[in-house]
Amino acid sequence: TSILRRPITPPSPPPSRTPPILRSARMIAPKHIVEYATLLLFGSLLRLLPLRLALALGWLIALLMHHLIRFRRAEARRRIRLVLGAAPTQTDINRIAWISWRNLCFNAVEAIRFGRLSANTFHQNPHFQPALDQLANALQQSPSGLIVPTIHMGNWDLAGIATDLHGLPIFTIARRQKNPLTDAYLNRARNHFNMEVLLNDENVLKQIIRRLRNGHLFALLPDVRNPRPVQTIPFLGSTANLGSGAALFARQCNAPIQPAITRRIGWTQHQLTLLTPIHSDPNADKKADQQRIMEQLMEQFTAEINRTPEQYFWYNKRWVLDPI
Repeated sequence: TSILRRPITPPSPPPSRTPPILRSARMIAPKHIVEYATLLLFGSLLRLLPLRLALALGWLIALLMHHLIRFRRAEARRRIRLVLGAAPTQTDINRIAWISWRNLCFNAVEAIRFGRLSANTFHQNPHFQPALDQLANALQQSPSGLIVPTIHMGNWDLAGIATDLHGLPIFTIARRQKNPLTDAYLNRARNHFNMEVLLNDENVLKQIIRRLRNGHLFALLPDVRNPRPVQTIPFLGSTANLGSGAALFARQCNAPIQPAITRRIGWTQHQLTLLTPIHSDPNADKKADQQRIMEQLMEQFTAEINRTPEQYFWYNKRWVLDPI
């Protein structure tokens, strides 16, 4: 549009006289307040209890939700059968589904208690320390940061906390929660550590690239279905529409990819395992190279899930193999 034909801008409306507190309060539904109050009360109790007693409470809640309420149980069992085929018995399928759900409840209990963790929690831990030392070495040798994809396996959040407490400059991304009260609660919990959490907003891509080029470690979860057509990748014996962030940033920043997974050992122990690193090929076609990177990445994750399927989270609402 030319300057002479530019449409006339209507006058700005007068500023709202409603106090900011009341304007924000209108966005908070009664259910948000109930959810937040429940989280505060339950969280306070879990932080007061010894770890095993807190996990026992989580186990009881998991038992009620799994066997009485049957929360997403049938769908999880269907997914497990779809992926693992006819070999497992129905008893095996039921056991995998139960442990997967129980582990999620354990993860929630541990997340509320993350503030009690310190570097001594992982120092000389034979299940965590070797992998943390390898990550530190890989980051030191990298020309431009390190990309560490993991999946919804074991306690995946704990891996990020341990990396942060090990002194590595780690960052990740997160979505805003629908409940603004719980969203603020989670942000306060995240700020307890040095790990930087970027909100998945408009400028997040530029922020990721800048941090990688400054030598930081980028943790991300690629095993979530993308709501838009992006990249079709073999995964779990089928195909999944995945985001290509790991491959994209590997090429953009010349940063190696170091896949990692966690596994729960019993109730209270965890293991961090590093898989085979993946490197981009700057001489290859961009699209073909991104496809290769994502296929190699998800092939490794598929093998680890098949090894211990009960460690994987089969209840994800955005199930990775669902159609767009």
